[in-house]
Amino acid sequence: MSSSNIDALPYYDKQIDDPHFKAKAQALIEAEMRSTPKVEVDDPRLPPQTEIFSKSSGLRELLDNYNEHPIRGIDVSKYAPPQANPNESLDELKEIEKRGWIGEGHMALRNENVQILSTYGPNAWLVRNYQLSTQLTELQAAVTEMKERVTELNRARRVFQEDTGQHLSRLEGRWQDLVGATVQLEMACGAMEGEVEGLRIREERLQAEVKQLEG
Repeated sequence: MSSSNIDALPYYDKQIDDPHFKAKAQALIEAEMRSTPKVEVDDPRLPPQTEIFSKSSGLRELLDNYNEHPIRGIDVSKYAPPQANPNESLDELKEIEKRGWIGEGHMALRNENVQILSTYGPNAWLVRNYQLSTQLTELQAAVTEMKERVTELNRARRVFQEDTGQHLSRLEGRWQDLVGATVQLEMACGAMEGEVEGLRIREERLQAEVKQLEG
């Protein structure tokens, strides 16, 4: 990790625990969020919307407004055999017979599909479940690995920031000591300058007295 441009050590700095600093940080975050442009729904950087059940309009209709309108049950009336009244005309009876044959053919096809499903469906279901289980295991392993990497990264960041914080604290303490020593040195220099000035004035006074005595 680079040690340049260090301006925040969240694992070491404790100023954020102060309500005053916390409020200031929150205000800065909110200001940054207000200045950040919002991403539109049609932004090209976003993935395209996926149309669910694009090949089945019936399933799409069932899912439309699902929260407001629960999914309806299967309408079994369309599978019921047509009923003929005694006073039906010949054309109407032919139409009823036609619908009956169509319904019978449809049910025969459904029975055939059920038999095929009973024969091959369980194996296909088991194979697909095995594939999904394998994919789930791989995804869980990937998630576990990613969590371990994140944990290791956070651990490394914590160690780095704590070491850096301690180093900065030592430098800050040394800086304070040097500043204190500099202030003391300046005070000592000022005192010595005062003493030197006093000695110079005394020297001048003594020289003046000597001249008076000689004169």
